[in-house]
Amino acid sequence: MTGWRHRPIEWLPEDPGVLKALDRNRVTEDGAEAVALTYVNAKAGWVVKRRLQQGDHADWLMENEAGSMAVEVSGTASGDPLGRLGEKKRQVAECSLPVYRLAVVVGFERPSILAGSV
Repeated sequence: MTGWRHRPIEWLPEDPGVLKALDRNRVTEDGAEAVALTYVNAKAGWVVKRRLQQGDHADWLMENEAGSMAVEVSGTASGDPLGRLGEKKRQVAECSLPVYRLAVVVGFERPSILAGSV
């Protein structure tokens, strides 16, 4: 599987007052999953088959005409998304399913999508 790389994205900033009232971890995780799942669908037609169990070393099982893929997703509100991608690639490499493996990190501080297959 090739062709995965860094992609810039953009969105309108949220009012800081509203953000203070939200669960920062939940917003980051939910936002990252929404962006990542949309990205892999738009990039190669992958569709969600199911959520994987905790401990499977990936978040989602996806399918397209090429087969199945385990996807590990993370989001960073600040910090180094490239370093986080390395962590997530090592994690999804541990998935025991006989499928393709992909890690996706969505950076929110400087909007970006980083993806790497294992």
